[in-house]
Amino acid sequence: MMRRRPRGIALVMVLWTVALLATVTAMASTAARSSAAVAANTRAQSVARAMAESGVIAGTTLIDDSLRVFANDRTRRDDFLARLEPALASGEAFHLQDTLSDGVFAVTVVDVSARLDVNDAGADGLATLFATVAPPSQARRLAERLDGLVRGEASMAAPQDDRLRARDSLDAALLGREASPRRRRPFESLDDVEDVAGADAEVLARVATQLTVDGDGRTNRRGASRAVLAAATGSLVDAPSRLLFVARGWQRGHPLSRQIEALYDVTDDGLHLVRWRERER
Repeated sequence: MMRRRPRGIALVMVLWTVALLATVTAMASTAARSSAAVAANTRAQSVARAMAESGVIAGTTLIDDSLRVFANDRTRRDDFLARLEPALASGEAFHLQDTLSDGVFAVTVVDVSARLDVNDAGADGLATLFATVAPPSQARRLAERLDGLVRGEASMAAPQDDRLRARDSLDAALLGREASPRRRRPFESLDDVEDVAGADAEVLARVATQLTVDGDGRTNRRGASRAVLAAATGSLVDAPSRLLFVARGWQRGHPLSRQIEALYDVTDDGLHLVRWRERER
């Protein structure tokens, strides 16, 4: 006589199978959602960068075309440039914003020649500006610290410097040549300045709209504040010599954005790119 398999075992097997299928289905659904999220973020990053570039192109084209129109009329050309950033402005100057499909860009133009260059002002110049918002002793201490970093009297190596040197050495070895020393500008951005300010960061925040790291040794006296003029070194000019285009792009409804800072020399024949910085926000 054959023995019948207990019905309980069969029921347990069915339940285990159902549970396994449910788990597999849930995992597949989660993976699909994750893939969709990754794809959405990748697209948003691409849109953000494209829009930031569009902002730079829109801003430089508008100003470059205007400079060419006024090429033979120096007075109108200088007046046009002077209106880009009035003296004592809050930091925002000539401003553009537009949309393309679901992408958006906003670009601000800053006259960096109306600001004090941290890399060029020296301890006395920096102390003069800082003293407008801080006690003289604190202003002098911060100014001497920054000036010491600019002149190489103190270390301000970024954490990635060792990795960059190692990469340069590897590249040189693969190419069969010696690695050349990596040259680093004292301060590449105002973020670098803030990073080393420590407890004096609040002082920098108060004068941030009057500072730059992108100067060329000339100060636009028509656009600079009295504090900047009192602290500035180098030559004085009557129009911007350098313009910084700060463009931010993003996809409508998405939190990711891309910021591009493009620095241009202002010459008689138009704008010429000097430096390009990018970062995600």
